[in-house]
Parts: sequence; C-alpha cells; structure tokens
Amino acid sequence: MQSTGNQAGGAGVCTGRPGRVPGVESSATATELLAGVGARLAHSRAVAFQASVVSPVLDAPWSTALLDGAWLHDVGYAPSVVNTGFHPLDGARWLSARGWPPEVCRLVAWHTRAGTEAQLRHLAVDLAAEFPPPPELAQAALAWADLTSSPSGGRCAPEERVAEILSRHPRESVVHRATSANVPDLLTDVLQIETRLGAARAVP
Repeated sequence: MQSTGNQAGGAGVCTGRPGRVPGVESSATATELLAGVGARLAHSRAVAFQASVVSPVLDAPWSTALLDGAWLHDVGYAPSVVNTGFHPLDGARWLSARGWPPEVCRLVAWHTRAGTEAQLRHLAVDLAAEFPPPPELAQAALAWADLTSSPSGGRCAPEERVAEILSRHPRESVVHRATSANVPDLLTDVLQIETRLGAARAVP
C-alpha cells in the first residue's frame, strides 16, 4: 500500500471540513463551476468514476482525497476561477481559499504531471511552494483516472487520450509541449496503476 507521505500542505493550503462525505460536495462544486464549460463536467464525472475504481490501492487520507480530486481536477477552467491560465494551480488555489483538505488541493495542483507545464509557464516555484507534490502513487492514480476518461465522458485507452490532447493543441503551445515531454512518465503511471489493479483483482 502507498505510504501517506508528507501531508504538510505548505503555504496557503486548506484545513478541511470535518464530516464531509467524499464525492458529494465535490460533485456539486464541479457541477456548479463546469456545467457550462464545454464537456469538462462530463469528463470530470468519468474521472471520478475511475477514481472510485482505483482508490482502494491507496491508503487514507489519499484514498478519499482521490475521489474529490477527480471531481475537482479541472475546476481551474471555470471562468470564475481562472487567474494565471494554468488550470491546475488556479483550481488548487481556489479550493484552498475555500477550505478544501490539503490532500485534495495538492492532487488538483499536480494532476496528470502538471509540474512540467508549470515549468514551461514559469510557475514551478509557486506551485511547489504552495502545494507540495502528493505521493507518487496518489499522483499516478489520478493520472490513470484522467487518461482513461475521454473528453466527452466515455472510457478510452491512455494512448488515445494522449493523442487527442496533442491533436487538440498546436504543436508550439505550452500544453502540447508539456504533454509530449510527459508521455513516457504518463504511460509509466498508467502501467503502475494497472499492475496494482490487476494484482488486487487476482487476490481471491
């Protein structure tokens, strides 16, 4: 099982709210923010379902944070949330200011290898200072859930999802460059999770 790792949230992270049921408030928040933002809500719903599949491979508190992080990973695209234009950081800051648990904020901030794009946008120092990276397995779990969920909310192969992202963004764009650089690590994340899921399913 994954170690919970360093749970210190760093500057500006949130304290959390006792009694919150994972996936309930986060789904309502995502619905409110993303309902009119293309297919982001349908995609987030699919990512949340996949997160429910993979969450048992994580220890607490990351197993529950993953469900909320999946629903909320793209809230940085909401017009009312956009600030820097880097949606992982914008979303994490918005959630932090509203008291979401530090683990959820950290997953949103670093989801799907966001650190590479942060470097290209000259936001890597801010990202790391405000939101320490989650444990490797927790990051991989959210990346797997994201990459196996199509933009329209269906299931897809990770390779298809990566190809779709690259085709949607111009070659010279920050997103295209970051995604291209991340392909080996993203596929490693996927393999790591699918190996663990396979092992779990093999246990009688």
